[in-house]
Amino acid sequence: MATSESISFAPAHVPADLVWDHSLAEFNGELDDPFHAAARLLDGPPLFYARDAVHQRPGWVIARHSLLKEAFIDWEHFSSEGGMDLSLMLGVDWNLNPVNIDPPMHTIYRKVLTPFFTPKAVNHMEEGVHQTCDDLISKFEDKDGCDFVKDFAVPFPSLIFLRLMGLPLGLMEQFFGFEQGLLRGHTFEERVIAARSILACLTEHLEHQRAKPTTPLMDSIINARIEDGRPLNDGEILGMLYTFYVGGLDTVYGTLGWSMRHIATHPDLQQFLRDNPDKMDKVVMEMLRMFSVVSSQRRVTKDFEWHGVQMKENDLVVMPIFIACRDPEAYPEPHEFKLGRDEQPLAFASGPHLCLGMHLARRELKIAIQSFLDKFDNIHIPEGTAYAFHAGSTFNVDSLPIVWTCKASPTCSE
Repeated sequence: MATSESISFAPAHVPADLVWDHSLAEFNGELDDPFHAAARLLDGPPLFYARDAVHQRPGWVIARHSLLKEAFIDWEHFSSEGGMDLSLMLGVDWNLNPVNIDPPMHTIYRKVLTPFFTPKAVNHMEEGVHQTCDDLISKFEDKDGCDFVKDFAVPFPSLIFLRLMGLPLGLMEQFFGFEQGLLRGHTFEERVIAARSILACLTEHLEHQRAKPTTPLMDSIINARIEDGRPLNDGEILGMLYTFYVGGLDTVYGTLGWSMRHIATHPDLQQFLRDNPDKMDKVVMEMLRMFSVVSSQRRVTKDFEWHGVQMKENDLVVMPIFIACRDPEAYPEPHEFKLGRDEQPLAFASGPHLCLGMHLARRELKIAIQSFLDKFDNIHIPEGTAYAFHAGSTFNVDSLPIVWTCKASPTCSE
């Protein structure tokens, strides 16, 4: 940690020994594995103030599982409203809905969406998820390999999102490109352009759907009644659509990429899963722990002292789940793959903002992994090739070349 005398970004209430004159994203990209890179912060203070906590904005970073778990529950001090700069970029007066809205309105909005993402509802989606998975695999299953990220991990959750929203499937590449610009643009201006391009598409889609909703989810959102029976206004609806857009395209593909990299470098795990298909649910949970790719943001609502540190109203707080899920205090031998851990992963956060789409995300991961293991044997990364990744507000694999020997598909050539 640095001294605060020469650090202009640190407010006066931040102790000198908690000032960190670094970029979190750059720090996490220093090694060939960002999870190991980020875990180095577990050797330092549990809470510190970074020059660049997220998108070049200074703020507090929580670097312990126990503190992160506590902060997720304490929405009265750590608000989801105002922690992100998306509303500013869009030039609107609404937030992502319900993810950047606090109780009690968070609970009201969530009730509109919850029936579509319960385990029972996800069971009804399973056939479509399988079909999407099989359609994508059919494009390369007669080849020796593929780029797992570009050929599968990116389009898989994207197509599921488009179908849920009733959007044309042909928009997949365009929407994914916009999303990458929003989350990983090199400048604020690039992110603004991407953010507003997304909003323009969603606004046009809403206009078409108002006339005739084409999916049950869109019908429920457009015709919902809240509070005293009033309908949702355009900002509330667009906030919901934007939430599905960002959540549906980024995090699942990220966890999928890292999970397949692990599988492709651990042949013993591949055989274990073929011999023990009943363990797949536990495997998915451990993959979600090891490869939690998300970092959430909160805003301090009022001056208060937290774990011996003075925090001030409107301080930015960054909550990197990828650090918490490698905390040895919660997960002994955190870099090792182990089934049946006592502590559940924080991959989907906790408290009132527990991820609405967690059951669908788990099912997508399970079906994808199982499908590859059923169709291909000896999945591995070819010698002499390398994977590419980025470590920003989320950790994502950009390219993952894999090859295999065929197992059970008649279209494969040995």
